Formats: sequence, C-alpha cells, structure tokens
Amino acid sequence: MTERLLTFRNMDDNDMEKTRTFAPESGPPVQDAWLDRLSYRRLLSVAGSMLIAIKAPNAVFRKVYNAARMIPHNMRRTETAKMARQALVTEMKGYLNVHRSLDPLRVEHIERPHEQRFPELSEWGTLPPGFWHVSLEEFAGRLAFNRHRKAQLQLLYEALILLKSAGCKKVTIAGSFTSNKPKPGDIDLIWDTDGLDSEQLGPMFDEDNSIERQKLFGIDASCEEWKLKLSIVQSLWGGDAPTRKEFIDNEFDQLPRFRAVGVLVLDLTQDLAALRF
Repeated sequence: MTERLLTFRNMDDNDMEKTRTFAPESGPPVQDAWLDRLSYRRLLSVAGSMLIAIKAPNAVFRKVYNAARMIPHNMRRTETAKMARQALVTEMKGYLNVHRSLDPLRVEHIERPHEQRFPELSEWGTLPPGFWHVSLEEFAGRLAFNRHRKAQLQLLYEALILLKSAGCKKVTIAGSFTSNKPKPGDIDLIWDTDGLDSEQLGPMFDEDNSIERQKLFGIDASCEEWKLKLSIVQSLWGGDAPTRKEFIDNEFDQLPRFRAVGVLVLDLTQDLAALRF
C-alpha cells in the first residue's frame, strides 16, 4: 500500500512536546474487523479499557491513543481523524494478536521460566511471563526509580523484615509495581507459608486485617494460592471492555480475554540488604 505518514503531537511526563510518525508497512490484519465498525467515540473507550494492561507511559499504543483522543469532536470526519483512527486500530489489532494464543481454558498450564535474573520489560512496560528470582538489591535497583516508588519500597521493606523473622522463605511480587508505571497504587505480594510461624508473624498478617495491613505497609498481600494464580494470568480489559452485542457470528468467542504476565520472587533466606537511596 502507499505509505501514509502522520505526525502526532503528544505531551510526555515532562510536558515536552514529542512527535510520533505512523508509517504502516501493510494494512491491518483482517481479524478483529469488529474494531473497524466501532464509532470513533466507542473505539476510544475500548482502547482505554485495553490500556489497563499497558503500564509504560511512553508506549506507542498509549501515544497513538492520546493523539486520537486529542482530536476535537467536530473534526472527527476529517482526513487527519481518519488517519489517527487507522493508527489506533492498527495498534489495537496488533496487541490483541499478540495475546490471542493464550487460551482461557488452559491459563494455569502456560510454561513459565524460573530464572535467576531481572528480565527486560516489554514494550508495554510489563514483565515477560515467568517467575523471575531476584535479590532485594536488584529489585530496589530496577524498580525504585522515583520518589513515589522509593516511599512504597520503604514500607514494603518493613513488611519483609517481619515476614523473614517469622520464618517466611520467599515472597512473590506482582502487579503494577513490577512494571514501569510511575505511580503504582500499592504492591501486590503473596507470601509463602512453608516454614512460617504464623503466631510469631502476628495478627497484622491475618486475612481479616488486609485493610490495616495495606495502610501500614502499602501492600495488597495474601498467602492464598488463588492470589498467585490471579497474579500470573490477568485480564486484558478494564471496565469498558467490548460486549457481545458489538460482534457478529463468532467474533466475540475469538477475542482474547487474558494475558500471561511475569512475577518477581524475592528470597528471604538471605540477609536483606539495607535500602540505600
């Protein structure tokens, strides 16, 4: 096809203007044709729902979405708006295609590596699927990259000290704190109960005290196995997900609904290095 160029103007976190040049090498995939039928307004709402799974503030998907969203309502029939819409649809189709191989019926059987390293984050700012075993020093060095995160990590550190003193051997960290989202709401943590003395751990880690525990340590924590399963396979959609009535034939059944994500495992059997920042 003839190359089409579109420059998007967008604002990054430092309010510096940046540009995005869109030059598709070929047309969008035939699959997910339902996106082509959505109104401009509905397309934006569905794209916003997909953004729940994209944590990187500078991800191409997010930039294209922001550019399309900035076009005024009275200009959405213009050639510029059509090109912005096409760019967004292409990003959405590509993203869905990446996750389409994840069968919701076998989410618990996805092969996941157990490696001793901190992996590179994806273009969407998230961990690749896997149980990635890292030291606290590595964890802090990669993820405490701003003031907000450092404050969260200091609270987490206090919880880790208590868990370690009670015999906890490892914890699994999941959620947006393991991504490059600038300001996660909390830290998702699942602690291992093998060898744990729950009486020494104290009532703050009882399941009934989740709200108080979150206020004190900034963690959404549990020892429940289902929490771990929920952490490694998460929804692909937010609250404004597509509905069956927007599809024809079997399109809805072909829509990916889940995504496999990675988690970080911290070994508490070693000495916990003091935080230095």
